[in-house]
Order: sequence, then C-alpha cells, then structure tokens
Amino acid sequence: MTQSSDIVDGMARSGPSLPPNADAAVPSGARRDSLVMIGCATAGFSSLYLTQSLGPELHRLHGLSAQQCAALLTATTLGLAVASPLAGVVTQRLGARRALLLGLAALGLLNAGLAAAQGFSALLALRAAQGMAMPLALSALLTSIERQPSTRLALGVSASYVTGTICGGVLGRLLPALLVPDVGWVSAFLAMAALHGAALLLAAVGFRAGPTSARVEGPSRRVGEGGPTLTAVYAGGFALLFSQMAVFTCIAFRLAEPPFSWSTAALGGLYLVFLPALALVRASRRVVIAVGHGRATVAAALVGWCGLLATLAETPSVVVAGLVGFSASVFFAQAVLAHALSLCSAASGARASGGYLFFYYMGGSVGAVAAAAAWSGFGWLGCLVLVAALQGTLTLFVRVPRAARTDEPRTV
Repeated sequence: MTQSSDIVDGMARSGPSLPPNADAAVPSGARRDSLVMIGCATAGFSSLYLTQSLGPELHRLHGLSAQQCAALLTATTLGLAVASPLAGVVTQRLGARRALLLGLAALGLLNAGLAAAQGFSALLALRAAQGMAMPLALSALLTSIERQPSTRLALGVSASYVTGTICGGVLGRLLPALLVPDVGWVSAFLAMAALHGAALLLAAVGFRAGPTSARVEGPSRRVGEGGPTLTAVYAGGFALLFSQMAVFTCIAFRLAEPPFSWSTAALGGLYLVFLPALALVRASRRVVIAVGHGRATVAAALVGWCGLLATLAETPSVVVAGLVGFSASVFFAQAVLAHALSLCSAASGARASGGYLFFYYMGGSVGAVAAAAAWSGFGWLGCLVLVAALQGTLTLFVRVPRAARTDEPRTV
C-alpha cells in the first residue's frame, strides 16, 4: 500500500462520527449566523474581480490597454496577499466584529472612490487599496469559524463562507458588466458601494464572532496532536487558487480560438460555471463528518481532474461540463480547508487566518502569471501539466494531516 493510502486510512480512523441526529441539534441562531456569513462574504469578496469583465469599458472610458486592465486585477490580488498577515494581527487586536465592520466600510468607500477615479494611476491605486482592505473583512470571517463551539457548527459556517465567496465572485464580475454600459461608470460603482453599505448594516446587526472564552474543543483540534497542520492548510490554499487562476486564465484563450471561437460576451458568462458548486458546498459538512478531511480532499481532487481532462475535448458542452466539475471540486475543497484551518489555529486564529489568505492569494497571483507563460509556449495541455506539477510538488512536501472528526465537548 502506498504512503498516501496509509495516510488516508489513518484519517478514516481519526475519530467517531457524529450521531445520525446531530443535525437536529443545530441551534436556531446557527441559521442566522450562516445568512450573515453569506451576506458579508459576498460583499467582501465582490471587490476582487470588479474590473475583470470591464476591459472594453475601461478602454472606452479611461483609455486603458489590455496590459493595464490586467494590472488592475494583479494589483488587487497582490495587495490582498501582502496585507493578509497584517490583517490577521489587526483582527486579533480589534476583535473579529470591529475588524469586519472596518473592512466592509473601507471597501465601500473605495468603491465610491472608483466612481470618481480618472486615469490609470488613480484606478491602480484604488484597486491596490481594495486588495489591502479585503483581508481585514475576510480574516474576521474566517476567525469566526474557528470560534464556533462545535465541529458541526464550524463546518456549517465554513460552507456558508465559501458560498459567499462564490456569490461574491460571480456578482463582482457580472454586476459591473451589466451596470456600466446601462447606467454609466459613476452610478455602477456607487451601486457597488451601496452593496457594501448593506453588508455593513447586516454585520452591525447580526454578526457574532462566537465565544471568546471557554471555547468547546476536541483534542484532535489542537496543533501537534494529529489534527490538520498550518503547513498543510497553507499549501492547500496556495494550490487551490493557483489551480483555479491558471485554468480560467488559459481556458478563455482556448475557447476564443477555433474550433470554439467564443465571443467576448460568451466568455464573460463563463464564470457562471461557479454557481452549481453552491449545492455541493453545502454538503461538505456531511462529507467531512462521514469520511474526514483527508478523504474529502482526495475525492475533490479526483473530481477536479476528471473535469480538467474533459476540457481536452473539442465539444463545447463537454468542456463546460468539465469546468463545472472542476469548479465544484475547488470550492468544495475550499470549504474543507476553511474548516481545517479552524482546527489548527486555536493559539492565534486571526493570525492563522491572515497567513492562509496570504498563501491563498499569492497562489492565485503566481498561477495567473505562470499559466500565461505556459499557454504561450505549450497551449492548453501545457497549462494542465503546470497545474499537475504544482499540485504534485506540494503533495510531496506536505504530509496530509489526520482528519479531526470528533465532536466531544470539552473546555480549553
């Protein structure tokens, strides 16, 4: 038996499953917490890809070149990655609730600034500032997962967080693309600012950071006792966004060429393949409880690679189906990692969340650049080989941690 299969077998034995009626005991406030998490994560994440679908409008209204349009996205992802460790420290000092309110308020003001911005320099500075403000909100949300009083509730909230990131990614791409041509640049970005204002109100009224003392834990939730390690979670986060950015950077080029020859509008709608993942992400809690983090991650990887292999076909429907499978696997794995992070961050959850965001978005920044180079030299197959090489390399250096699946209450 291989080493990886031994590890997976060990994860399967890492603890008893929850009782069959465990879900029935979910407190009534848990649903409210999930809705607040979805709303805040949607608003917080919507700023990341604001300009990705606005290339023609940026050229028409501001005279930007294709390279300058790409720089607006790179500035945001790099700003997010660089600011994430500091955001973790600030969140730890201010508390999750205050950090979330500050982050959402800053993002709303920066969107209002974009409405009045003129020229590439102003847009670049504001987009970089948005990237630096985002981790304050996202780190606060991730920290609230770690503060949940049980594994069952933490899994549910982590799924809600990923649901919000999916909705935010789609909304952030589609809403500006729909509004700017119809109502103009200024009104479109004031509408995005209003979205953050609504999320700010939602957070002020409904966000609960969770218990700050006498936190209910399990022994396998402690670092060094067989639970998930920060090294493994950070590496997984880097690999996830590296893979997603690499695939979606290159697939647009592939679909724009024969035999597909998709239009710009059709390529803009490509990100709708993220939406079917919403149903699967909500099931991540049951899957992790049943088989553990390790096996759930392995299953997600297998589904993802089945989807990527399908993209080698010459039939559009098969390619789109493959992208749906790949996207679903990525977001499912993200939900698993978000919960795993809460199991290994008991000493300093905010700092651990900041570190995770750093590696996650640094992976995305590197993935986009590396994929563009791979496409130039080797085409779509080269992009897939790049993703496989990155994932394989990280697997060699990171031992998959034993899953933590107990829900036995005890006080730390």
